[in-house]
Amino acid sequence: MMRRLFVPLSLCLALLAGCGRANDAADATAAVAPHELTPAQLSFLKFTRVAEVEASSVANLSGTIDFDEQRTARLNAPVPGRVVELLVQVGDHIDADQPLVALESPEVRSAEADYVHAEADLVVARKAAERAERLRAARAIAEKDYLQAQEDAQKAAADFERARAQLERLRVTPGARTSRYLVRAPFAGTVVARKASVGMSAGPDSPEPLAVVSDLSQVRVVVRVPERQLPLVRPHQTVTVHVEAYPDEFPGEVTVIGDVVDDATRTVPVLCAVPNAQRLLKPAMFARVTLKAPPGLRILAVPVRALLSDGQRYRVIVRRPDGGLEPRAVEAGAEIDGHAQVLSGLTVGDEVVSEGALFAAQALAS
Repeated sequence: MMRRLFVPLSLCLALLAGCGRANDAADATAAVAPHELTPAQLSFLKFTRVAEVEASSVANLSGTIDFDEQRTARLNAPVPGRVVELLVQVGDHIDADQPLVALESPEVRSAEADYVHAEADLVVARKAAERAERLRAARAIAEKDYLQAQEDAQKAAADFERARAQLERLRVTPGARTSRYLVRAPFAGTVVARKASVGMSAGPDSPEPLAVVSDLSQVRVVVRVPERQLPLVRPHQTVTVHVEAYPDEFPGEVTVIGDVVDDATRTVPVLCAVPNAQRLLKPAMFARVTLKAPPGLRILAVPVRALLSDGQRYRVIVRRPDGGLEPRAVEAGAEIDGHAQVLSGLTVGDEVVSEGALFAAQALAS
């Protein structure tokens, strides 16, 4: 009796174990088998073939009009003094060397006195040297006295040249007997700022300039280019600038490409020089800047909507030859005219999901 009960019980345990192994195998197969989308799900998707496209521009970015620092001067007084007269107003168009601010400075009067003193000393020293020359010819002077007279004349000449150079630096005419110093424009342009006021003290160590002059016939446009766009940006590259105030486009070129990537925005500053002969572009204006592509530039690209990102890498959903879908990692480059440059991971003719890529990725993962 015990033997007959034992056999069915053993058989049941064996069957149960076999069923468990079959279920485990089925689960494992289901885990590795790719999920396919149903026809209804596929109807929501649009596909685009990967192709080479000719790029007309490499970036379309927001920027700001700024002063061209190569054509802007922030002027201070090289000597301490007190402002006594304002000769220009903000917005005035000025010529090169035009006076802007007048100061009374004791150093100007001191420089004039030093010049007069040095000039008198030079006259006396030269006469002494000439006399020593005559006495030496007559053998009536010791050699050391002759050499001393020549040395004194040379020192007096050096002191005179130093005093004269100081007057030239201060733009003071010898013998003018003045204490006034004029701050002048180094080039023609526009007075864009004036911090000077009558009665204020000024000098080379003043925290703010007395006046700021800028030649606005050329301005600078500052844009921040995403690091992915940098391989397509070159010095002297053509740009066009558009501002809301005018329908016209203003041509320019890239002059400086920054060397440091901003940690927060992952962008690099790029400076562009834009001619502004009509003075239409004003510093602090917002602008839309298009960086033009070199002629004939062709790139392997997909629509920007096809790219999926997890914050660290990019992928696209590719349709296989058998009609199934699979995610594929790609290396993305610049965004150009609504397309994303593909550096690796795809070839010409591959089909990618261009609309509904996120939906397809979620469906494949479910």
